[in-house]
Amino acid sequence: MEKKLTIRDIADMSGVAKSTVSRYLNGGSVRAETGQKIKKVIEAHNYEPNVFARLSAKNSRIVGLIVPGFDSIVTPGLVELIVAYLKRYDYTPLIMHTGDVLAEEIKSIERLTNMNADGIMVLASGITEQHRAAVEKANIPVLFLGQRYMQGNSVINDDYHAGLELGRYLGAKGASRVAGLWVGEKDIAVGKERKRGVVDGLGEFGVREIEFLETSFFYRDAVRAAEELFARKEWPDTVVCATDRIAEGVYKVLYQKQARIPEDVSVTGFGDYETSEILCPPLTTIRLNLENWGEISAETMLQMIQGKPVSKLQVNSYELIERSSVADRGQNRI
Repeated sequence: MEKKLTIRDIADMSGVAKSTVSRYLNGGSVRAETGQKIKKVIEAHNYEPNVFARLSAKNSRIVGLIVPGFDSIVTPGLVELIVAYLKRYDYTPLIMHTGDVLAEEIKSIERLTNMNADGIMVLASGITEQHRAAVEKANIPVLFLGQRYMQGNSVINDDYHAGLELGRYLGAKGASRVAGLWVGEKDIAVGKERKRGVVDGLGEFGVREIEFLETSFFYRDAVRAAEELFARKEWPDTVVCATDRIAEGVYKVLYQKQARIPEDVSVTGFGDYETSEILCPPLTTIRLNLENWGEISAETMLQMIQGKPVSKLQVNSYELIERSSVADRGQNRI
């Protein structure tokens, strides 16, 4: 078996001191000519530095990424984009999985701080006073994704205006008896802002009585909520869902009841997952620009680590994707 290269080996091959190699690997200042010598040896031998040894360095080149879980469609895609971007600039992502437990999110911020990560990205379902206290104590760059952090930096989706556009679209299509399957309001972005946008948009067309049934981001919970809704004698003519995953649960229940989409019930969602286009009928939804969100988030994190000025709030774009799941029931009165 080939012997693993050490920093001492690289130093000997480069003709420099061991401390110079260590400084180079940890992002410290070395002469350009010296750096080229070290780089040549590293590339020739495919050397990979010990990640955990780097945690004791002044600049570890490690970025913590805290996520609630991987059972949604959006989170794995976003993480993949961020990881690819960080690796492109020689940063190592260290992913912490919290299981959507608040206490674990706080502990993860504290652990990453103690491990000397250069920065932390948090995909949070909400921001509390405990988050604020942990961030203040961290004393390293922390960037929130998906939720607005008033005291610091965040990259969010334009949830209110995305909801507003979808609400206006449904109102213009003549929706009148509207129900929503939605997540709880502890999630400020989706649970409150996105819902507020839908309500305001429909309100512009005189639709002000909207019943919201609370569910979660999980498909099985969405199915249960849809079963409750369609067990009633009187059905809504339109169901607006907080995510496409929830909309898939509605599709399943309506299929079991041999109901027609959109003739009997119109259905919409948010997210535009890969599966949304192949539903029958294809789902009308709001597309969130995932690629843009991932790249902006990763680039902002690196700029924060380098001490460069960044905007406190950056907002990701969206687009209404009109397919075949919404019926035109005539114009509502504006």
